[in-house]
Order: sequence, then C-alpha cells, then structure tokens
Amino acid sequence: MRNNQARIGKTLRVVNAFLCLVIWFCFHASAQVRHSPEQDQGASQQQRQQLEDLRKDLGDLRKDLESLKSKLEFDEFLLVRKQDRADSISLDLTQKTYQRVDTDNGFFLVSVEDAAQYLNGYKIHLSIGNPSYATYANWKIKVRWSKPYDWSKYTQASYEEWNKAIQEKEISYPDSLSPGSWNAVDVVIAPVTADELGFLTLSMTTNSVILHTR
Repeated sequence: MRNNQARIGKTLRVVNAFLCLVIWFCFHASAQVRHSPEQDQGASQQQRQQLEDLRKDLGDLRKDLESLKSKLEFDEFLLVRKQDRADSISLDLTQKTYQRVDTDNGFFLVSVEDAAQYLNGYKIHLSIGNPSYATYANWKIKVRWSKPYDWSKYTQASYEEWNKAIQEKEISYPDSLSPGSWNAVDVVIAPVTADELGFLTLSMTTNSVILHTR
C-alpha cells in the first residue's frame, strides 16, 4: 500500500515537473516571438507555429495527466479492496492450513484435508469452516487449474498462452453449510494430472442465507 502510494506520488511529481518545463518554454518562446525583429518575418512565423504546437502539446499533456491520475486512484482503490477482501485463494494440496475466502454475504475458512487420485482425475477433500451464525444454502465452488507458470521465463506472449490454457469448473452443492462448524466438502477435478494442479484456485458463491428467528 505504501509502496503503491509512493509510486503514484513519484509519477505525478515527474509529470508535473515536465509540465512546468513545457510551460516555461512556452512563455520563453512567446517572449522571443514578441521581441523578434520585424525584418525576420520567416523566423518569427516559424516560432509562432512552434509556440502553437507546444501549447497544443501542453493541453494534451494536461489531459493525459488527469487520465493518469484517475487511473492511479482507481488502481489504488482496487489494491486496497483486494487487500481487504479475498475473493479467490490459491490451494496447496500438500498443506492443511486454512485460508479465508470472501463472498458477497459472508466469509469462510477453507482447508485442504487430502487429495487422492480418482478415476482419471483427483478428488480433493476440503473442510469449509462457517464461523457465522447463519446457515448457507444453494452455494457453489469455482475451481481454476493449470500447470504452474514459470515467472523466471516471463514474456507477455507466454503468459497470455498460459492464461488461456487455464481450465475452470463450477460445482453446486445441495447440502447447507452449517453455522459455527467445519463442513466436509469434496471437489472432483477430471480429467487432470498432478502436474496440471500446480496452479489451483478456489472461489465461492453463496446465494441463500438462513437466519434463525426469535
């Protein structure tokens, strides 16, 4: 967060300094035009054209600065929102530690209990903790998987190719997520090999919330 704010501030300072330089040059050029000898009409006309071009460029730069500022502010908003909310989590099938995943009407704790070969794929046993007092029905899990991407060999083309190869599956569950407890849930992914689960993410959708009345 602090690093992002520092980058935004540095970018704006650089752009502002450049704009100040352009403005100074415009005024300097304008002063030169006003004091140009009358006998040098050709050079004077050229300077006027350069001045007009610089003024146009200055206007374009101001528009670009406003657009950049708006984009940076929006990116900062998304970064803060992402830090506060975990819409999707990465699953490591060798670790049993739980992670938090958020939905529009609640959050849950997800832990991988086991992963075993099943037919031509894998069956992943999860524990989904529901810390709230609410019961959730009509809920879904979405998993996305692929081979891991080698960031040490990053190129835009290879990343786009890898990203297009990501597969996904959405699973609906008839059973409710009981309140204040861990719920056993199985996820079957097939066909898939162990190597193709090197990248595995999970997100949840909860459509129905049931609260007790008194």
